Amino acid sequence: MDIPDGPMIVYGSGGHAKVVVDILQRMGIGIAALLDDDPGKAGGTFLDIPVCLAREYLKTARRNQIQQAIVAIGDNRARLDRAAQLTGMGFQLVTAVHPAAVIAGSATLGAGTVAMAGVIVNSGACVGENVILNTGCTVDHDCRIGDGAHISPGVHLGGNVTIGRRAHVGIGACVLPGVCIGEDAVIGGGAAVIRDVLPGVTAVGVPARMIRQA
Repeated sequence: MDIPDGPMIVYGSGGHAKVVVDILQRMGIGIAALLDDDPGKAGGTFLDIPVCLAREYLKTARRNQIQQAIVAIGDNRARLDRAAQLTGMGFQLVTAVHPAAVIAGSATLGAGTVAMAGVIVNSGACVGENVILNTGCTVDHDCRIGDGAHISPGVHLGGNVTIGRRAHVGIGACVLPGVCIGEDAVIGGGAAVIRDVLPGVTAVGVPARMIRQA
C-alpha cells in the first residue's frame, strides 16, 4: 500500500470521519483539512483539524499540491458520488487500513476503502473501491465485495460470499458461504443470511427474510 508523501484531505467531518482520521494518523499520514458540504461547519475545527467548505477548498487544493484524498461519509451512495468527484478532479484515493486489521497477502482492497480495527480479510478476497469494512468484521476466503458497500461492525462473511455494489450488511449479521447479496440490498442487524438476497431488497431476521423491495 502506498503511503502519501504529503498531507491529504478527508471528505467528511462526522462520526465516521472521526474513525477514519484516527486510522490515517496511526498510519503516519498527515491531514491538511476536512471537507464538508455544510457551510455551517466551515471555519471550525474537528479533532484539531480545520474544516473547510468542500466547494471552495477544492478550487485550490490541487494548486496547493494536495493530491491524495479519502471520502469519510457513511452513506454508500453519497460516498461513491464524492469519490467520483474527487477522482474526476485528479485526486488519488487512499486506502486506509488500521494497524490492528489483518489483511491476507493475496487479498485486495480497492482505492478509498477503509479497514477498521479488528477487521480480518482472508486469502483471495477481493474488496472493491470506497468500501467500509467496519470494526471487527470478518471477510473469509474468496469473497467479492462491490464498490461502495458497507460491512458493519461484527459482521461475518463466510467463504465465497458476494456483496453487491452499495449493499449494506448491518451490525452483527452473518452470511453463509456462497451466498450472493445484490447491489443496494440492506441486511438488518443480527440477521442470518442463508440464501441469496436480490438487488434492492431489505432482509432481516434469523433466518433473514425479505420485508421490503425497492
